[in-house]
Amino acid sequence: MSTASYKPIVRRYFEEALDKRKLEVLDEIVAIDCLIHRPESQEPIRGLIAFKQCLQRILQAYSEFSTTIHDLIEENDRVACRLTHRALNRGEWTSRLGCHPVAGKPVSWPAIAIFRFRDGKIAGRMGVPR
Repeated sequence: MSTASYKPIVRRYFEEALDKRKLEVLDEIVAIDCLIHRPESQEPIRGLIAFKQCLQRILQAYSEFSTTIHDLIEENDRVACRLTHRALNRGEWTSRLGCHPVAGKPVSWPAIAIFRFRDGKIAGRMGVPR
């Protein structure tokens, strides 16, 4: 598979799996033995099932979720993506300072995600908040 076909897979990840909450799409576009690095996790997430569970927990925190992709850059088996997530909080947010009522409050954050592909599927992802 040529790298020209990887950008649509990354778009599908954000637009369908995350924004439309269709996590079953991951079965088609993510390798079963994927290795996912997320900024909030000290250890990588190993495997498609664990990745889906992680995303499900994240999406449960928000009643609305959308992604704006600003840049997609391809190089061999990698796609780098600069993006902004926007969401509407559903409940409480817990920080080191305690629990804060945030239901109904919007939040947004910029990020950079680097995807690694193998056999036409996402084999790895590293997310970096900006």
